[in-house]
Amino acid sequence: MKNKFNLNSIRDSYDDSILSPPDLINECYERIEKDSKDKIWISLRKRSEAIKIAELVSTSSRKNKPLWGIPFSVKDNIDVEGLATTAACPKYSYFPEQSSPVVQALENAGAICLGKTNLDQFATGLNGTRSPYGVCTSVFNDEYISGGSSSGSALSVAKKQVCFSIGTDTGGSGRIPAAMNNIIGLKPTKGTLSTKGFVPCCPSLDCPSVFALSVKDALEIAHIAFSDSKKDETLRYDFQRGNFQIQKIQERIKIRVPEDKQRNFFGNKEGRKLYENLLEKLQEDDIEIITIDFSMFLEAGRMLFDGPWVAERYSSLYKFLIKNKNAVLDTTLKILENGQKWSGKDVFEAQERVKEIQHFLESELGFNEFLMTPTVGLLCKISDLKKDPIGSNSNLGYYSYFANILDLSGISIPAAFYENGMPFGVTIFGKAFEDSKVGFVAETLLKNFPIHQE
Repeated sequence: MKNKFNLNSIRDSYDDSILSPPDLINECYERIEKDSKDKIWISLRKRSEAIKIAELVSTSSRKNKPLWGIPFSVKDNIDVEGLATTAACPKYSYFPEQSSPVVQALENAGAICLGKTNLDQFATGLNGTRSPYGVCTSVFNDEYISGGSSSGSALSVAKKQVCFSIGTDTGGSGRIPAAMNNIIGLKPTKGTLSTKGFVPCCPSLDCPSVFALSVKDALEIAHIAFSDSKKDETLRYDFQRGNFQIQKIQERIKIRVPEDKQRNFFGNKEGRKLYENLLEKLQEDDIEIITIDFSMFLEAGRMLFDGPWVAERYSSLYKFLIKNKNAVLDTTLKILENGQKWSGKDVFEAQERVKEIQHFLESELGFNEFLMTPTVGLLCKISDLKKDPIGSNSNLGYYSYFANILDLSGISIPAAFYENGMPFGVTIFGKAFEDSKVGFVAETLLKNFPIHQE
């Protein structure tokens, strides 16, 4: 499995008896041990334990187990039975009584969880540096950030230590690290996958995310993780199960993009050029490009990182913070405590404004129209981030913060490379419950700039 590492490749190897689940798990641990310096894992099952699980899987029937023998990782703010949940804060650590429904569904389908991955503490950050368990860097250049907060999840997939990973995405945590490491990052419509057994960040916006090596894999994993349990208060009931099955669009694809003056690359001239070259290429391939006023997206995004939704972050953790301030990183604490300044009046006014923006977008974005932005506008080094940790982090979220507030579906895909070898990604956004269409658009665009290697 040195080359392809997607679901179908692994299944084919199993079908042809080229590989067994214990063999594959051994390969994964060899890669993990080789890259042990990279701070990807917070808690990792012992190799012997993981192989024992793989041996049990090997003796079980493959019927109705689409992920039979497939290794995966889980961000360490999601519960996995038998492994501690830390949210990258040792003092917060606890052992859950059971796995989250999303993890349980994947394991029931035959997948094998190898362990829990590193993250920005309490999922507060988009960069991968805010963890007492170590700083994560891009697999392409260790001078650059990995992206976050689901840093370890993205790296474990990019380095092929696992086939896929489950992360979270509140304001970009499942898309930005995907772009910084040249993989797929799926952010489903919020409320379509359970967030039970997740350490809350912003409960009204939190969303599981999927990191994978192909769009097809990401959608299939989300489909398997789906539950329509009426007992799960984190789920929306206007959702249809088929939403994660790629839906072909017969009409000409229409892509909305920010107006030129609203495209902010924070001095990254090469990033702007890459994005605009992609737009020209898509137009040559008969994909219609239409500008859209991006100001309302930005307004919604500011509500998440410097607005009333910060109060929800604080509310989720204030009982722990009151007693354990010294256990929290300074930058994380500063961000969370900023939530205290927002009043109930601020919150309700913001909610009303979001309704107005959503109404505008509903009329502005036509049928089978999608938004495409850079996933990240700037190319950020670790050294740059240290100089201005909060400002740089906010810039990272310029094209991502608004997604869940505005109830959009989205997926980040690889699109190009910088001259220095770092990857450049774009995100395709659709309306709520358009995940299947977004997946089709993403696959179509990848064929137009086929730089992604599974």
